[in-house]
Amino acid sequence: MTSYIDMKLLTGYLKSRRGEMGLREAAQQIGDVSASTLSRIENGKLPDMDVFLRLCDWIGLPPDTFLKQDDDTITSVSTPEIIEAHLRADRELDEETAEAIARMVRSAYELNRRRQIDADK
Repeated sequence: MTSYIDMKLLTGYLKSRRGEMGLREAAQQIGDVSASTLSRIENGKLPDMDVFLRLCDWIGLPPDTFLKQDDDTITSVSTPEIIEAHLRADRELDEETAEAIARMVRSAYELNRRRQIDADK
C-alpha cells in the first residue's frame, strides 16, 4: 500500500493558518523555509520532509493528518484531536485554557457517542 501527502488538504490548512499574513512573514514564523518555497507548496508542489514537518508544527497538526493511503482513506485522526491541535497552536490561549476547551470538546463527543449507542438499542 502506498502512502502520500494529501496536498489539497495541506495547502488548505496552510492558507488558512497563514490568513492575511504575507508569504515572507509566514516563512519567518515557520523558520528555515523561504517565501518562494511556501508559494510553490501553496501551488501544489510537494515539500521535502524537513519542510513538511516544519509546516505541520506551524499548522499545529500531526503529520499523519495529511497522509493518505492509495485506497484514498486518511489515517485516523479524530475531530476532537484536530480541534485540540488547533487549540494548542492558538497563540491567544494559554496551555491550561486550551486543555480545558479540549476536555469540553472530548466530553461533548463522548456524550454524543453514548447517545447514539442508546438510540441504536
